[in-house]
Amino acid sequence: MTLRTWQLRLSLGIALLTTLAFALPLGYAARQQAADRAQQRSERRAAALVTVLAATRDPRAVRAAWQSTGADAASTCVRVPGSAEVGRCRAPGSALGHASREGRAVRTRTADGQDVLLLPVRLPEGRTAFVESLVRETERTDGVAAAWAVLAAAVAALTLIAVMGADLISRRLVRSAGQLVRAAAAVGQGELGVRVPVGGPREVRKVAAAFNTMTDRIAELMQSEREFAADLSHRLRTPLTALKLDLDAVEGPAADRLRAAVTALDQQVTHLIGLTRKGSADATAASDQATDLTAVVGTRMAFWATLARAQGRDCDVTVDPAPVAVEVGEEEVVAALDALLGNVFRHTPPGTRCEVYAGLLDGVPSLVVEDAGPGIPALEAASVRGHSGGASSGLGLDIAARVAEEAGGRLLIGRSRHGGAQLLLRLGGDRPGRARGPGTRGVPESTSPAADAAS
Repeated sequence: MTLRTWQLRLSLGIALLTTLAFALPLGYAARQQAADRAQQRSERRAAALVTVLAATRDPRAVRAAWQSTGADAASTCVRVPGSAEVGRCRAPGSALGHASREGRAVRTRTADGQDVLLLPVRLPEGRTAFVESLVRETERTDGVAAAWAVLAAAVAALTLIAVMGADLISRRLVRSAGQLVRAAAAVGQGELGVRVPVGGPREVRKVAAAFNTMTDRIAELMQSEREFAADLSHRLRTPLTALKLDLDAVEGPAADRLRAAVTALDQQVTHLIGLTRKGSADATAASDQATDLTAVVGTRMAFWATLARAQGRDCDVTVDPAPVAVEVGEEEVVAALDALLGNVFRHTPPGTRCEVYAGLLDGVPSLVVEDAGPGIPALEAASVRGHSGGASSGLGLDIAARVAEEAGGRLLIGRSRHGGAQLLLRLGGDRPGRARGPGTRGVPESTSPAADAAS
């Protein structure tokens, strides 16, 4: 149920309860007033005949007076002792005796359930005459239907006005809430320049102002972070330039390795400066471009092959001959490969064998790095950011896992056929149903995707 629908229903219920609380008593009062008017009319008809009896008791004069009342004659009658009844009398005999004893007007009911007003009249000779006046049912309901119709129209009109007013207010609230939702979604997509118009009720204005303050603060923090990263990157350029100049005076295989390492570091610093200048939105757009996994891995392994030979490692590299596209940028693929191989070179002794494979495994773009070292004891916590069982920052496998998630896959950690660690980076295929989080899973032991692909 939307906010607008909920508020309309609430307003409709409140309006109906409020109007009915006034309409029902007013309707009852209108009916009671109609009944009172009917009683008064009955009394006036009876009073007219009582005046005649006070003046004369001649039956012919009384009948003539009764007939002169016109339409009221059908509702009245006169009983004079010793004379015939004038008109149609309906009161029971018991009511006559009661009225004679009380000496005042008595209301009674006829055999067919009609109300009758009975007035006793004392005659000079000591006897009592009676005048009856029927309370007409048409008079008892006269004007009640019209009163109820007016009240029903008033209830409908007031309810409609209340609902229309509530709808007008709810539209303003929904419009403000919709603007806030759209702005929040835009900020979630990296558009930090979005602001919410400050308007509407006081509470909505406070929320809009708080949202704008939050986005301003986020923009300031991100700008400060980019400036800090850019400043740090530029500061690194100075020692890198000094290293390049010093390496020109060094000769031999060690100099080549150092030059390759410094060149790679310089490329990473340049890439970092470019990212800080572009901002997060441009970086996200760049990462959406497809990258050839096999070409990037093949090119990057030329750098790692030099370090492997220097440490006496046998590092077999196998890449599929056909291009394999992944939905992450080239820099992310390089960062993931460097993180996986850096884990091998840092945590295994020199001379430890390693294998690298890039291509399709079960139709999914994959990057596999295996070694013959001691392995990873805590598989589930290995890729948790900041967690490390050794003297490291614990960020390497976290970087690889995040790259896999960006590509729609995950990082699998297990044991290779050589007894060491096996790091399988699936760069796709798991996007529809993958779970959010570190994305680290174990794989069966004694399996080697890289070896199977190479064989």
